[in-house]
Amino acid sequence: MIDAALSRSIRVRSYGKNIRDASRTFRLSADADLRATLKRAALAAVPKHEGWTLQVFTVERTAEGERVVTLLDTLARREVGSPDFAAALAATLDGASAALAVTARDAKRVERVRSALSGPARSG
Repeated sequence: MIDAALSRSIRVRSYGKNIRDASRTFRLSADADLRATLKRAALAAVPKHEGWTLQVFTVERTAEGERVVTLLDTLARREVGSPDFAAALAATLDGASAALAVTARDAKRVERVRSALSGPARSG
């Protein structure tokens, strides 16, 4: 059974020179579009730089136990500390849905994230 409070509440984390969590949890109304809200939250938390490549990835769990948030967090952490990369992750508290906004001066860095997500299925 899905806990409605956890599936309708989101947290946001940003990745840049360091990792920073939003200081609060955001609760969504029952009629809010969850996927669109996750995308907007991730986009709002990532810095905008003219000329940088920006892409948003959304992921939803398809089976109990899948760790989609952990996967996106790992991909963003690979690049933390670089001045030419930033990302933001917005996820439901139950971990069932998440959006990762990635921006970089070099488009190849964004492509690496896309390739990792479209590669062979991963477990755990």
